Amino acid sequence: MRNKFIHKRIWDIPKYNTYGDMVKWWSKKKSLINIFVTILCILCIGYFGKFVIQAGQSIAHTIGQSTVNIVSKRLGKDMIADEYGNINVMIIGYGGANHAGWYLADSIMVASWNKKLGAVTMISVPRDFYVTNKETRVFGRINEVFSRGVGRKHEFDTGAKAMIGQLEEVIGVKIPYYALIDFEGFKKVIDTLGWIEIDVPKVIHDTTYPTENMGYMTLHVNTGVQLFSGERALMYARSRHSTSDFDRSLRQQQIMKAIVTKFMQQGLKPTKIKQLYADYTAMVKTNISLDEMIGLAQYVDNLKNIFSFWLTTDCSNVAHRYSYPWCFLYAPDSVNFWWASVILPVWSDKANPSNYQYINNFAFYVMHNQEYLIENPQITIWNWIDKQYAQQQKVKTDGHANQVAVKLKKYAFNIPVTKNAPSPYLQTELYILGTGNYDNTINMLKSLVAIDNVVPFSERSPEEPFIWPEEIYQEQLSWTELLLILGNKYVDRAKWKRFDYYK
Repeated sequence: MRNKFIHKRIWDIPKYNTYGDMVKWWSKKKSLINIFVTILCILCIGYFGKFVIQAGQSIAHTIGQSTVNIVSKRLGKDMIADEYGNINVMIIGYGGANHAGWYLADSIMVASWNKKLGAVTMISVPRDFYVTNKETRVFGRINEVFSRGVGRKHEFDTGAKAMIGQLEEVIGVKIPYYALIDFEGFKKVIDTLGWIEIDVPKVIHDTTYPTENMGYMTLHVNTGVQLFSGERALMYARSRHSTSDFDRSLRQQQIMKAIVTKFMQQGLKPTKIKQLYADYTAMVKTNISLDEMIGLAQYVDNLKNIFSFWLTTDCSNVAHRYSYPWCFLYAPDSVNFWWASVILPVWSDKANPSNYQYINNFAFYVMHNQEYLIENPQITIWNWIDKQYAQQQKVKTDGHANQVAVKLKKYAFNIPVTKNAPSPYLQTELYILGTGNYDNTINMLKSLVAIDNVVPFSERSPEEPFIWPEEIYQEQLSWTELLLILGNKYVDRAKWKRFDYYK
């Protein structure tokens, strides 16, 4: 059954505004197609619409003004947006013919585009994610939901709708649209562009790269700048046995940026647009109409930010330097799942595998409150908790700054440094050292950490009741925009409420 959460914008989320109420809150890819889908189904949809319009205007000089009138009428068709103004699209990549498991989802992603902010947030779900889907009778990996839905009759719309229903539960957003893409189309579009340029940061030597005849071959990629064809780019993106899944995700981001760069360099002449659009429509099965695609053209030039997240187990709750903003999964003992290697959400088990609460809330923040991701200030955390006081309260004496940093990094905050300070401090305070606007970041921080006071550096005065610690002046903090100091009152909260990395 789908979880029901009532979400609001960051400004309306309960905050730890004062010490008295700080314990009251909380009552209420991994695969290759990530790159290509994002470009074609989010960016290029708009680009194609824009170029179709431009082409129509050019042709109109030859065949008459009616062409422009037809295109102009279609321009006004808006896509369905959610209550926050975001357009949400499910994007599935699958092997297709000549690949094992034709319709098993190889890449599973939900992309959310805020037209007003010019921001796209993508969340990828691993194909080993365990689900119980009664509609398709899948009690196993999520990539089977799409395959079962498509079935022997090749009913792609049925498969897409089954997968959308499942992802709406997992991610917690309404998804009206889908785009389905196979491997051959991915290669064809890059080849139509000619090639893409990739700066390979790490040698790849994969001796078990799968071939079309169900065998294996050796893939070797050296470091340095290289030109990739569609086939080579596909292999670079798919290789998984010589590096970690996190490395694989980084490679996919490289390809995404390379495709965008190539688009911009070529300028896309009408002849090239025609071929790309033919490739696109041949390989993409979607319920997004041409009218809606063209209607997006007016917003594409405003697209300034792309945020990518992969739900994964590849993280750490110990050291903040090894934690990432998508750590909401874990790998259970396979003996409980018929010896299959699967992945579950945190605080889920075989008896209750559908605890999507934390994933829902993470998705809500990064999809519907993208302002704090855009601000992205560097935050330093100092632990100024008196050790003697911590001992008296029977809580641990150190590690608090690192613990808070891990938690904040799970929600995509930029935390490069934590530090233990020598002198104790009473309150938990946030000092604004930078000169930017951090309102959305501060409100987000208040929803996750008990902050007693926010002290703006630029507005301080002799009459101000807050005393700036001398260490702030002594430290070289020119690169830090926000400084979070944990005081003794943070310990009080830890005493009364168990710390949770996920809320």
